Amino acid sequence: MCGIIGCVQRGGDCWPRVYDGLKRLEYRGYDSVGVAVLDQNAIGIRKKKGGADALADAYLKGGAGIGHTRWATHGAPSDENAHPHAAGKFALVHNGIVENFAALKEELVAAGEVFLSETDSEVIVKLISRAYTGDFLRAVRDGCARLEGSYAIAVLCEDFPDTVVCAKCKSPLVAGTGADGVYVCSDIPALSGVCGSICPASDGELICLVGQRVLFYDFNLNAVDKTFTPSDGGSAVRERGAFTSYMEEEIADIPRALSDTYAALKGMDFTACARKLAAAERIFAVACGTAFHSTLSFRFVAEKCLGVPVICERASEFRYKTRLIQKDDVLVAVSQSGETADTAEAVKRAKAAGAYVVSVTNVRHSTIAALSDTNVPMRANAEIAVAATKSYNCQLMCLFTLAAEACCKKTGVYPSFYYDLPALSFAAREAFSCFPEVDALASRLKEKSAMYFLGRDADFVTAVEGALKVKEIAYVFSEGYPAGELKHGTLALVEKGFPVIAIVTQKSLAKKTENAVAEVIARGGYVALFSPFESVLKESAAQFCCKIPAVREELAGAVSVIPLQYFALRMCQLRGHDPDKPRNLAKSVTVE
Repeated sequence: MCGIIGCVQRGGDCWPRVYDGLKRLEYRGYDSVGVAVLDQNAIGIRKKKGGADALADAYLKGGAGIGHTRWATHGAPSDENAHPHAAGKFALVHNGIVENFAALKEELVAAGEVFLSETDSEVIVKLISRAYTGDFLRAVRDGCARLEGSYAIAVLCEDFPDTVVCAKCKSPLVAGTGADGVYVCSDIPALSGVCGSICPASDGELICLVGQRVLFYDFNLNAVDKTFTPSDGGSAVRERGAFTSYMEEEIADIPRALSDTYAALKGMDFTACARKLAAAERIFAVACGTAFHSTLSFRFVAEKCLGVPVICERASEFRYKTRLIQKDDVLVAVSQSGETADTAEAVKRAKAAGAYVVSVTNVRHSTIAALSDTNVPMRANAEIAVAATKSYNCQLMCLFTLAAEACCKKTGVYPSFYYDLPALSFAAREAFSCFPEVDALASRLKEKSAMYFLGRDADFVTAVEGALKVKEIAYVFSEGYPAGELKHGTLALVEKGFPVIAIVTQKSLAKKTENAVAEVIARGGYVALFSPFESVLKESAAQFCCKIPAVREELAGAVSVIPLQYFALRMCQLRGHDPDKPRNLAKSVTVE
């Protein structure tokens, strides 16, 4: 969740690179920010509660530095709990969770250590300091040997100028080399444009940035030969232009993202994974949050194409059910960052059971991509706003294509929807014509404290994704339900003016959904209906109707969700919130 960066800068001034890296990493957390810089055997630290802008006027001179942007786990957001933490000759930044920190802290307090923060991370730097006898690398290793949980750390020591030592276990960490320095960072996109080549670290490895060299070691401190690859991280830093937020810019980028993703998929060899999917008697699909909703859409399409069950599980729960998955099964794992901790753990469990793993990620050189037998890459490019938008649409493009390729391998022909995939980018752009009407709807509902989203069959997936977006950034309690479930309990909350948003993209189910619309209106509720069918809209009793682009029903979710993404954005803005940085959330969830 947190973001860390470290660098040794050629020319001796690392502050601009560290601070720029923190701004790039801010989507990983913005509860607090901090930098430590080593200059002539003295470590200076600046840290503050808040985002990277809190250090906009700060500066420290020195050639080696580390930085941190925080998503709070242990300890509230505050100056005291901000990283870096210091002990003796050391300063440290940490991403992860030390699960045994309470016992370690009790031991250290009994030994006379005084803690200045509530964080688990301060335990690590004190362990390193106490283990130090002159060997920097060994002290870091020995300190980490006491830890249980996850960590990616970067450490400075006053005795070692132009040196940063790092260690990794379960949390992401990547090294990079550039023309003006050497780097470590939580995410590859944060190094784009800075590093010409990159190399992710593996669990149990240590990295030493010394001078202009990057050295890898195993946990026994033996040197490890690693291969650096050219960086293709895409631009993580871009201007919003005329847009009011990154989220708005990313919604506007959906047509381009779909088009580029489709082009990349056309050039991919699906032979191996399509054969595995076609032969499987069961397919599992795992993900978290918005990515999990994409697996639900995959289930609707793949089950029809392949005639086998697709079992969708939240990755955080799948790990407790791994006895279900067997050698001949296929696991499809979806993660925007490719670093989602629960999804990575599910992939590891599936691999241990002998299952074949296909992943869909937006970062090619990610942990989940590396663990997979086949990786299907999106071309969404960097998504800076915490709430996912264009990555979801691209996940659907990838998963629809995956289902179609498997169907062709199994039956000898592509399903008819396959030939409509390139049209999704055009339909997505057409969906923008709905935005003036959606603006009016958001203005009407901006004061509401709760709402429902309804849909049947695949439209239910769009409903739950729309509801999640409103929860995430507008802070309105919203739930997505199958339309037929409304009368089985949830209708009890509907009263005068209660808003319900319904989606109908399958004409055969329109009358069934209209029954739910009538039930809401009969109890004084307010219904907004989104559908591509003029007749459905005309015949509905809904008080608000919006015509959306017509798309084949198997693919409709990639387009029908766009007005709901924009609705969430406008609700957020009208309620006075920042859509790019919702409270309590971070973009890349790398802790369990």
